[in-house]
Order: sequence, then C-alpha cells, then structure tokens
Amino acid sequence: MKRPLSLLLLVLALALVAAACSSGDDAALVNEGTLTVCSEVPYEPFEFEDPSSPSGYSGFDIELMSAIATEMELEFVVANTPFDGIWLQPAAGACDVVASAMTITDERAENALFSDPYFDAAQSFLVTAANSGLTLAGTDGMKIGVQTGTTGEIYATENKPAGAELVSFDEGAALFLALESASVDAILQDLPVNGYRAAQDANFVVTETYSTDEQYGFGMALDNESLAGQINDALKALKDSGAYSDLHMKYFGTPGI
Repeated sequence: MKRPLSLLLLVLALALVAAACSSGDDAALVNEGTLTVCSEVPYEPFEFEDPSSPSGYSGFDIELMSAIATEMELEFVVANTPFDGIWLQPAAGACDVVASAMTITDERAENALFSDPYFDAAQSFLVTAANSGLTLAGTDGMKIGVQTGTTGEIYATENKPAGAELVSFDEGAALFLALESASVDAILQDLPVNGYRAAQDANFVVTETYSTDEQYGFGMALDNESLAGQINDALKALKDSGAYSDLHMKYFGTPGI
C-alpha cells in the first residue's frame, strides 16, 4: 500500500534530523580513526624525539595525549610543527589538536577552542652557572633570549629593563644553544622547561621565577566542540584513575593539578 506523501516527507525529515544529531556526536578528525596531534619538538620535558616510542616521540604532553587517544579508542600520530601560530593548525586541517605546552590566552582563544586546563605554569629566568647572580632587573645592556610567539616573549617585553635587548628564536631548542654559546646572556621562558634543563645540566641555573597564573590547554578548531568534549572526558578519566598524577610525578616530581 502506498503511504501518503506527507507521511513519507515526515519520515524523511526525521531521518535527516537523526543523522545530523548522530554526526554531531562524532568528533571531526583529519583521518578517521586517528588522533593527529600538532606539537613542536623538541621542547623538553613536554616533547622530545624518542625512537623507542610507537609515535617516535615522548614527553609529558606526548604521553598524556597518547593516553587520551587510547581512552578515545583512536590511533595516535604526532605532526612536528613550529610553535609560532601552531594554534591555527587544526582549523587549517593540518591536525586535530595541538598539544605543545601551550598557554590558554584570550588572543589564542579567538581562533582556537581550548580543552580544560591540564597544567599550571609560570615564567622563569635562566642563566649560565657563571652568571648565577644575574636577574632580569640587572640585564640593562644585555641580550635576553625568548621564543617567538610565546607568553615568555610577552612577559620579557613587558618587564625587561629599557636597555635590555630581546633576541627571538623560532625554536625552543635554539635558546639553550644561544645561551651556551654566549649569544645571549639569559633566557626567559616557561619554568617547567628552564627548570628541567637546569636539573639536567649543572651549567644552567634558574635565578628567578615569575607567577603568571598561566595554564596549558589542548587547542582545537573552534567548531570542533565534539572533539573538545571527548578530550575533556578522557582527561577527566585519566585524572580520576590516577594515571595523570603518575605521569606528572614521572616528569616533575609532583602530582600536578
């Protein structure tokens, strides 16, 4: 028996609504079944190369995001990406999410959707052991190394003496080489990174830390709310299970937030 046209149209409309709701529940991914993560490597202890790891990389961010991908039942791939403007990459389709010790800021949030915070951070001042008495206030006429596009660069710009010169580098790893070669007199950047380097190498010393109330977050495209929700759920599950605390203890010696 033929069904009335109006009934068929109603059934079709309901099917379309159901399909739309269903697709909204699924995160939009660059590659189906895979969580592709943009991250600047190296930036120890958050990101570094590790041939023994399935992804080829390791570090706090990498291990945490790998665990999140596992919670989401997705494969995990890292795309090594320069940090300057990295938060724009998900919207450009280069990756699904940014995990790169990235501070949540109002400016970045205009172009990226952030996850819940996963790390409390601050800024710091790193010098060679030979200059262990040097502080930011004493750098008049000196050169301070910063990384382009970072909150460390912003803090240094706003707080350095008028006679101090900022020298910007595109890659975080280049900062330590510049300090080691005396191309700069100090480095101003995130405390966890400077602190890790000082703990690993007695030639470097952190002489000042600056409380900036910064928190790191994972960045996604503004319209990918479904992915943000799933990442937040996975992050909460890892915190509830104690896996997050174990990982934070591994890299920083404290259980973290």
